[in-house]
Amino acid sequence: MSNISRLSIDNTNMFEKGIGDRGITDNDIEALSPKLDNLRNEIQTWLNSESQTFFNLPFKTNVKAIKQKGQRIARDFKRTIVFGIGGSSLGGEMLVRVLGDANPKNIVSFYDNVDPSTMITLEDTKWDETLLLVISKSGNTAETLSQFLTILPVMEHDLGYDKVAEHVLVITENKEGALFQLASELDIEVIEHPPVGGRFAVLSVVGLLPAYIGGVDIAGVMEGARAMAQRCTEDDMLENPAFYNGAAQYLHAERGRTISLVMPYADNLRFIVNWFRQLWAESLGKIDKDGNHKGLTPTEAHGVTDQHSQLQLLLEGPDDKLITFITDPGFRFMGRRVPLRFQHIPAVKPLAGHTIGELFLSELKATRTTLSRRGRPNRTFALLERDAYAIGELIILLEMETIVVAELMGVNAFDQPAVEESKILTREYLGDIKVVSDMI
Repeated sequence: MSNISRLSIDNTNMFEKGIGDRGITDNDIEALSPKLDNLRNEIQTWLNSESQTFFNLPFKTNVKAIKQKGQRIARDFKRTIVFGIGGSSLGGEMLVRVLGDANPKNIVSFYDNVDPSTMITLEDTKWDETLLLVISKSGNTAETLSQFLTILPVMEHDLGYDKVAEHVLVITENKEGALFQLASELDIEVIEHPPVGGRFAVLSVVGLLPAYIGGVDIAGVMEGARAMAQRCTEDDMLENPAFYNGAAQYLHAERGRTISLVMPYADNLRFIVNWFRQLWAESLGKIDKDGNHKGLTPTEAHGVTDQHSQLQLLLEGPDDKLITFITDPGFRFMGRRVPLRFQHIPAVKPLAGHTIGELFLSELKATRTTLSRRGRPNRTFALLERDAYAIGELIILLEMETIVVAELMGVNAFDQPAVEESKILTREYLGDIKVVSDMI
């Protein structure tokens, strides 16, 4: 396996060498090593399992079959609409928005909410040139079922009852679920969702099919993911990037830095944060075996915009945050230059002759340095624009960091028991509303 990496990780400013005594040390990280022995064994089990696990998806996902399906869809339709929520949508949308073709043959749109003012925009859809991709692992997700069932009559009207199945594709796991039953009744093709939780399923057909339709180099993503997965099997705390970075974040959390702020210095990289927030929050926000409430809160700032709205808080507010910057070093060579002819104006003089990209990266450097001088921990991921390999590395790294932190906190990263109460109450409250028959 190649040890090439296209993802640069600078975590100096989480350590004493970068921020002084507010930082941690390699010795602090190594002291946690025995607590991860069980995880080391689980990693090998996940990797070598005959069935699909989140960790072996880069090795077991049938990329060729996804490409074949995606090529047909891109050829036969001009638009793909994705219905799904949470892990059924966020991963695919991240890949499309970060890596997708700027002018794809097939435009992929994601509808991950049931806001009626948004859903109504589908009323004018040209269904004769559109594919609807409906994704729900359980097949019983109320929002996704409602999306599909409310748009179905419109599709039947526009296409005819006998043509709808040609314009719908379903991804689900549960053959007892409502979505599978609907697909069976309507003769709609079903693709099997892997036995992997939605927030960890981005490197399966769930994320890769819409990504490929949108022009993403999914083979490159998977190649990078495989490379990072191999690195994350390393036993040594200091050589395994997930162990090293996950343990560092846990140690800072133990010092009260329980807010994980991600600050991308690139507009399209904000979609990484959307995906990461669910991964981090739903995996870590749990009650441990001793009844303690655990979790780290993911939040976002946007460089450089939020230097003018949040930076003051980050610099002099509570020392309760660990900041992760994401950037593209290639920006330095992008953008037009500020003309020299106005350099006689004092405020313009330092800008004159520089590209917008140079200003952008200088602002990142200034923010990072200012935080570090005040002992505020931060780290930086750097990857080049549209670098599928680096994004594949980053996905596996963030997933594995999440699991490392969960292990050290003593919680299960893969369940979400508290969410079920809200789902039950939603159905109860809906039942309290009088149904008005649509049969007039």
